[in-house]
Amino acid sequence: MKQKHRNLHIIATDGCFYNNSEFMVGIEPNAKDLEASFAMEVINMLEREGKINGAIKNNMANWQHSGFNVYCGQSVKPWDKEGLERLAQYIVRAPISQERITYVSNSMDGINRIIYKGKTSNMYEPFTALDWLARLVSHFYHV
Repeated sequence: MKQKHRNLHIIATDGCFYNNSEFMVGIEPNAKDLEASFAMEVINMLEREGKINGAIKNNMANWQHSGFNVYCGQSVKPWDKEGLERLAQYIVRAPISQERITYVSNSMDGINRIIYKGKTSNMYEPFTALDWLARLVSHFYHV
């Protein structure tokens, strides 16, 4: 079975405005503290949703390596035009590449298909139109 690595990207401010438009810089987060909290929240959510039971939750909570990783990058300062440009480009980047998608209408079995080429694997995976839409909206890619 192929492992699936899920990513969650968050861009957050490093402070907030208060009173008369004054800005208060927040404390810099500690990635390890966030990692432990995030892992526990996900594990608790899995238990609430009935995907795991208490025994599995306790087992997971005692793993030497949780399988979770948090990275806290450097802040982008308001005067850092290049940094702001990189951040803006990252935010608007599409989650998939249109260049790696091929639409095949009425294939040999009469079903329209989408062929998706993996970014690094160079493997091709066919999808029916409905399967492709399901994968697309859930960001669940195998390739």
